[in-house]
Amino acid sequence: MTAVEPMKLDTAGQDDIFGLAKGYYSTRAMLAAWRLGLLERAAAGETLDVTVLGAQWGVPAGQVRPLLDYLVIRGFFEKESADGYRLTARGQAARPFFGYLSTMVGAYEPVFARIEELITGSIVYGKDISRSHEEMVRGLTALEDRMMGTVTEAVRDAGGRVVLDLGCGSARMLAHICALDPAIRAVGVDRDKDSCAVARETARREGLEDRLTILQGDAGDVAALPADVVGDVDTVTVMFLLHEILRQRGRDGTVQLLRDIAELVGDGGRLVMVEVSGTTEPAYRENLLFVPEYELLHEYTNQRLAARPEWEAMVAEAGMQVRDVRPVNMCQAFCLVAGRGAGDGR
Repeated sequence: MTAVEPMKLDTAGQDDIFGLAKGYYSTRAMLAAWRLGLLERAAAGETLDVTVLGAQWGVPAGQVRPLLDYLVIRGFFEKESADGYRLTARGQAARPFFGYLSTMVGAYEPVFARIEELITGSIVYGKDISRSHEEMVRGLTALEDRMMGTVTEAVRDAGGRVVLDLGCGSARMLAHICALDPAIRAVGVDRDKDSCAVARETARREGLEDRLTILQGDAGDVAALPADVVGDVDTVTVMFLLHEILRQRGRDGTVQLLRDIAELVGDGGRLVMVEVSGTTEPAYRENLLFVPEYELLHEYTNQRLAARPEWEAMVAEAGMQVRDVRPVNMCQAFCLVAGRGAGDGR
C-alpha cells in the first residue's frame, strides 16, 4: 500500500495576517502600559510588582498580570520574581521612543477607530471627531529630548535673546532655552488652556516666572499677539505645527504666517522650525519607518505634510533665506533656520 504524503498547506498569507495582528496587540499592550504609567516606572529602574499594583488600583493581582505576561512574551519585560517584572534590554532600548506610542497611536485612536466613516464622509474630522490633544502633548513631551538639543543649539547659534515658541505645549523646550543664558526671555503660545496651565507650572517649577510668559491664543496668527508681550521677539521656534496651518489655511495662508514671523523678528532675527519632510515616491516611502503611517494619519486629520524643498520655497516666498538645515533625531524630521536681512547664506 502506497503511503499518502501529508498535505502541505501554504500558510504565508495567514502568517502575514497573524504578523499584523501581533503588531497590533503588542502596540495596544505597550500603549496600555504607557497610559498606566508602567513604562515610565519600569524605565526609571522600578521592578513592577503585580500584587502591589493591584492593591494600588483596588483589583486582584491576576487582573494586572496578563498584560505584563504578554509583554514578557513579546520581549519588552522579563520576570524577576513570581510577581516582579522589569524591562529587558529591548525595553530599555525602546525607552527614548515611548512617546511615539502616544503621538502615533494614542492621540489618533479616536480617529482610526472610525476611519471608515471618515473615508465615506459619514463623519467629519474636527466636527464629529478629533485626535486626543492630551495624548499628543504627553507624547511630544516625552519625545522632546530627542529634538531639544538641536533646537536649543540653533537658538543659541542664532544669538536669540527673546524667543517666541508657537504651540509651546508643556514649555519644556522654552525652559531649556532659558537655561542657556539668564538674560534670555521667552514667550509661549498655545490655544489649549490645559497645555497653558502645564506650561505655567513648568515656568513656576523652573523658577522662570519672571522670564517665561505663557499666552493662550492662536499660534497661527502671530500678527494678533499682543505687541507689548512679543514686540521684542528676535527668534521664533515652531515645531510640528506648520503642516497643520498648511492644510487648514492653504499655501497662501502658510506663507502669510511666515511673512508675519519674518516681520516680527526683523532683519537679523531667526525662524527655527521643525517639520517632518513628506515624500511622493511610494517605492521610497515603503522603506521608511514612521513616515508612511505619519502621512496616512495626517491625511484624515486636516493636516498636510510637505517635502523639504516645498518648505524652503515657502520660506523664500515669505522673504527669508534658509541659513541652515539640521537633522533632528526623529524619523525624517529636520530643523530649518531662516531669516531675512544680514547673515551668511547657506
